[in-house]
Amino acid sequence: MKLVVALLLAAACASPHVTTDASGGGDDAGDAPGMTADANVHGTTAISIIVEPDGMGAAQLVAAINAAHTAIDVTMYTMSNTSIINALKARAQAGVSVRVILDGSTTNKSFNTPAKTTLTTAGAQVVWSNPAFTYTHEKTITIDGTSAWIMTMNATGTAPSENREYLALDTDPADVAEAIAIFEADFAMHAIAPTGALVVANTNAKAELVALINAATTTLDVEGEEFSDLSSGGIVEAVTAAAHRGVAVRVVIGNSSPDTTSINRVKLAGGQVVVTGPTSGNGTQAHPYIHAKAIAIDCAGPSGTATCAKGYVGSENFSTGSLGYNRELGVIFTSPAELAKVAAAIATDFAAGTPQ
Repeated sequence: MKLVVALLLAAACASPHVTTDASGGGDDAGDAPGMTADANVHGTTAISIIVEPDGMGAAQLVAAINAAHTAIDVTMYTMSNTSIINALKARAQAGVSVRVILDGSTTNKSFNTPAKTTLTTAGAQVVWSNPAFTYTHEKTITIDGTSAWIMTMNATGTAPSENREYLALDTDPADVAEAIAIFEADFAMHAIAPTGALVVANTNAKAELVALINAATTTLDVEGEEFSDLSSGGIVEAVTAAAHRGVAVRVVIGNSSPDTTSINRVKLAGGQVVVTGPTSGNGTQAHPYIHAKAIAIDCAGPSGTATCAKGYVGSENFSTGSLGYNRELGVIFTSPAELAKVAAAIATDFAAGTPQ
C-alpha cells in the first residue's frame, strides 16, 4: 500500500497555478453572497486522478490514511466504508490528530451516527456540519498538511466499486492550505470567504465552473449525476452558449432523475446529451452508476489518449442547490496525463449512454 501512495505522490509534483481570464456570466437573486460575474480559471498540475471503479475499492485512499504521521482532516457527506473508518480509527488510536466533519442534516445524521460514535470512541474529534449549509456535501481528506484528496466519492461501502467516481490527489501547497483553511472554519462553524484556486460552494463555485465552460473553444464534455442548474448565468446556460458558438458539446447525465428542460436546451443548441448507467444503488464495475461531477475542455486526439486543456472534478453537482446552498469543494487542473484519464472515462460513459 505504501508503494501505491508513493507512486501517486510522485506523479503529483507541485507546480504553480496557471490562470486565464474568462467571463463567468451574471448572478441571479437566488445565488449565495460572494458570487461574481467574472472569474479566473485556475489550473494546477500537481494532481493525480483515480477513476473509480478500478477494482481496488479505494485501497489507494486507505493506504494514504494508513501512512499519515501527524494529522488527518476529513469532511464527508456520508460515511459507512469499514476500511476507511477502520483506517481513521487506527490512526487516531496511534496518536495522529484525526478531525472529522460529518453532514448532520436530517437526511444523513442517523446514517452517519455509527461512524461518528466509532471515531469519537477511538479518540478522533468529530463534529456535525455547520447548519448554515443545506448539506455539507463535500468529500475531502487532507493528510499531514501536504496532500488533499478532493473527491466526487462519498466514504460509503459501495461507492468505489459501484459508481463512476473521480478522486483527485492534490499536492499543490496553495490548494492544500486552502482546503485546510476551509476545514478549520467549518469545524469551528465560522464563516470563510476563500480567495484561492479551489472551487468552493457556496461562494465561488458557480462563477468558477461557468468560467471554465466559457473558456472552451473546441470541445466541452460535462459528466454529472445531476445537470439542472437553470439559474441565470448558470451551468445550463453556459453549456448552451458553448454549443451555440460552435463548441462540440457532450453531456453525460446519470440515470437518476434527468432534468428534461436542461437536456432540451442543450440539444436545441446543437449539443449531444446522453443518459446512462443504472439507477443509484444498482451499479457494478462494468456498468457503474454515474455519481461523477466532471468537466473536460478543448480535448483533441483519440479517445483514451486525448490531450485536453483543462478539467474539473469535485463534489459540486451541476444544480442550483449544490452550487448555491451547500458546502462543496472541487479543483480545476491542467495536467495532460490526468485530464486524459477523465476524458477517457467520460468518452466511455458517453458511448454507453442513450441519446436524448
